[in-house]
Amino acid sequence: MEVDLSPLFEQYPLLREAATAFAVIFVNFCALVILIAAARERRRGDHRWIKEGKGYMLSCGSECYTLGAAEILIGRHPCADIRFDDKEISRFHALLTLSNGKWHIEDIGAHNGVIVNGVRIQQRCRLHQNDVITIGKRHLTVIKGVI
Repeated sequence: MEVDLSPLFEQYPLLREAATAFAVIFVNFCALVILIAAARERRRGDHRWIKEGKGYMLSCGSECYTLGAAEILIGRHPCADIRFDDKEISRFHALLTLSNGKWHIEDIGAHNGVIVNGVRIQQRCRLHQNDVITIGKRHLTVIKGVI
């Protein structure tokens, strides 16, 4: 059933403005609720990934990178999760993945490859605590942090 409010709006012009303002406020309120829910979900997700990954991190010199997602891209590209500004590192160099509570790394077409504990990997490789990943001139050590 469709209701035509045009005559009412013509008779009371402020009613149209009030209805428009109400619609804008309602839409803004809905957007705010969605943003708050998304922020809460992200915090829960971040905490869940840290717990799922058992607190593992990568240490590179004085830097420490928390493995707080199911997939972590390592490379030179600005969108990489762990980014190194080094010409020996490909834009999209390696991918860390979490599966069943275990971390794996794979070379995703890097020119210089990915080396784990001194051996260049040819396929996806499981990571353990204290493994050393060499990417370009960077040496990343898998460490277990505090949850």
